Amino acid sequence: MEAIEKIIQQLDEQAAAERQTLETKEKQRIEQEHQAGLKEIEAEHEQRLQKSLKAVDQKYKQLSNRQQVETKQMTLNQKQTFLELLFEDAVEAMESWTPEVQRKFAEQALADLNDLTGELSFVCGEKSQKAFTSEWIAAQNKVLPFQLKASAEVVNNQAGFLINDHGVQYNFLFRTLVQDIQSEMSYELAQEFFA
Repeated sequence: MEAIEKIIQQLDEQAAAERQTLETKEKQRIEQEHQAGLKEIEAEHEQRLQKSLKAVDQKYKQLSNRQQVETKQMTLNQKQTFLELLFEDAVEAMESWTPEVQRKFAEQALADLNDLTGELSFVCGEKSQKAFTSEWIAAQNKVLPFQLKASAEVVNNQAGFLINDHGVQYNFLFRTLVQDIQSEMSYELAQEFFA
């Protein structure tokens, strides 16, 4: 009987050892699978995180670029408005010239038209009627190589004058003169003021 008990005891020990080995192997397998699954989850999480960070970074750059463009556009608009106001102030300053100053300006402008001959039509701007009287036109006719004839027509809401040479018009309206200068000088003035 003792031998049977020893065999049973040996079988129990052998079964316990095999069970222990099997249990250890199974635990190792489960742990390896768990670690592999965990690494896969972490890798997937890292990949999603990098993708999200890249998307956020791209969105930030887009917003930053848009904001820079909007800021530049706003600054450009402000500069453009400043220049427009500057030229508008020039028109207003010219329109507020005294009749004497307007006449001196006109005399110089007419002297520069020394290639013209014959009778020319002088069309006055509504705001300059006090400056360019019939007496002044008569005085100019004595010194100019051409003759001015005052037109009954008036350019509404303008200062300065027009000279009409049989369909060819010489425009000395102050607003037009400033607009001509504006198209030529806007860039230079912008460089001077905003450089």
